[in-house]
This record gives sequence, structure tokens and C-alpha cells, in this order.
Amino acid sequence: MKKLGIILLTAAAAVQAAAFSAAAEDGQISVRVTIGKEGALVLPCETVTVKDYDSDGSYTIDEVLKATHEQFYKGDGTGYEAQNTDWGLSVKTLWGVTNGGSYGYAVNDVMSMGLSDKVKDGDYLSAYSFQDVTGFTDHYAYFDVHELKDAKQGDTVTLKLTEIAYKPDWTTELKPVPNAVITLDGQDTEFKTDENGSVSVKLDKAGEQIISFKADHPLSPAAVRATVAAAEAPAETTAPVVVTTAAQETTAEAVTTAAETTATAAETTAAAATTAAATTTAGATAAPNGNAGTTKAAGASTGDSSAVPALAVTMLAAFGTALAMRRRTEK
Repeated sequence: MKKLGIILLTAAAAVQAAAFSAAAEDGQISVRVTIGKEGALVLPCETVTVKDYDSDGSYTIDEVLKATHEQFYKGDGTGYEAQNTDWGLSVKTLWGVTNGGSYGYAVNDVMSMGLSDKVKDGDYLSAYSFQDVTGFTDHYAYFDVHELKDAKQGDTVTLKLTEIAYKPDWTTELKPVPNAVITLDGQDTEFKTDENGSVSVKLDKAGEQIISFKADHPLSPAAVRATVAAAEAPAETTAPVVVTTAAQETTAEAVTTAAETTATAAETTAAAATTAAATTTAGATAAPNGNAGTTKAAGASTGDSSAVPALAVTMLAAFGTALAMRRRTEK
């Protein structure tokens, strides 16, 4: 495993070296640059193409700042000038500001010692002129990312803001920046950093946006360049299509016909029962007029079960009457 790890690290280093070498062979590299002017953000994380001005095969902060002003500075003169001092090559003028040497610059968020410090392709450089040129209380500040390339409209991104502070012995320490107001394209938002310097920012608009901040003490400007993709439109809902086949229609018709036939049969049966009941009632009503025998016979012939018991009762009554008269005669 150790051998495999060494091989992979060596391969990665070789690829990086090859990329840097290819950029150097072209005589230029690309560096992302942020410039602050007395607390104001004047250049937010722009990509600068840097050429090898002295043709020595390497690139320095001085060469990056030269290229940056050539490509982006629109003020009077060149806007940038360097000078040799007891501390080496130092900034004399930055973005048109000449203040006697109160400047700061950092490569990949690490404070640099001078303009001769080296940079390479893909690095990030931030340079700024101080707000406080008497007490020199300005500190370097930075977000934990410099670019957001995969954000989408409506996304909420979490950032952390940190400053490089100086102790009394001039050594540095990292501190979170609390209560900083976040800005989007220069406009204040309701978002603020917490006690840990963290903040969640919602990106409501599509397009390219610059995220920065405002603090309650002198700090160098910091910027995040966010490329925000437009939100996808919601998918349209298609109403389901109901297709009725011929077989389904035939089945429905058959069911309807059967139901109608059943209803008709029920109506016929009910009518027959009503007719039979009416006939029986009519026969019983006609008995006092001397037609009882005819009615009973008709009832029997039509299957009226009540006709037979009625006839038997009549005959028994007649027999009982005859028997009583015979006994009276005998007496």
C-alpha cells in the first residue's frame, strides 16, 4: 500500500509539474486576483493572464500586479508602481493610491513577505491599501472559498469569514469575523456571520454574483465570485388519457341490456301477481249474489288454492243443517 501511495503521489506531482511547465512554456499563467482600495472592493476575484516580464522562467507577485493593472485598471496612469526599499521590492502605488507603504498582499490567503514572492498557475492573490495609515490596524480577511461554480438559483451556501490578526509581538493568529454583514453585488443583505464567522447565504438570483462583507473594524476586502445557474422549470403535469375499447363498450351494453331485461321481468311478475289477487277478491265479493259456485270453480281452474277450503266449509255447513232438521223431525 505504501508503494502504491508513493506512486500515486509521484504521478500527481508529475502532472502538476507538467501543467505548470506547459504554462511556463507558453510564457504566461492565469491567476485569480482581488484588489481592495482603502476598504473598498475594486476588483473581485478576476482571472488575470500573467506573462513572464523578465523572462526568467518564473512569476512573482510584482508581475501579477503589473498584469492586473494593465488589464483592469481604468484610472490615470498605470495605477501601479513598485520600488526597492530596505525590505526588498515593495509596493509604492496600488490602484492609484500612494500612501507611503501601507499595503498588504497574500498568496492563497497566506501573508507574503514581498513582491518577489513566487506565484504559479492557478494561484489566488489578494492585495489592498490600508484604511488606517496611522495605527496600521488593518487585518487581512478572507472567505474559505473564492469561487462558487456549481451553485443553482435558490441554493443556500455556507461560508466562513476569517481574519489574520496580529499579536503584540507581531506574530499572527487566525480569528473568526463575527457580526459581519454580507453583501451581494455591493448591496447589504439580512445575512450576518455568527460568532464562528460562519454564515448561510441564499442565492435567489441567477447569473454571476459577487459575495462580500462589511465589518465593524478595518479589514481587507474579500470576495467570492458565484456563478449561479437558473432554476429548472417545474415539469408539466399531463392529464391521463382514458381510452375506451370496443370490447369495453360491448360489455357495458350487455350489462345494460341484462339489467333492463331483469327489470322488465320483475314488472311482468308483479303485474301477474296483482291480477291474480284482484281475481280472487272479485270472486269473494260476488258470492252473496249467488255466483259463489262459479267463482270458486274459476278460482280452482286458475290455481287459486283458497277456493277448495271455502267449498268444503260450505258443504259441511249444509250437511250439519240437514242433520239437525232430521233429528227435529224424528222427535
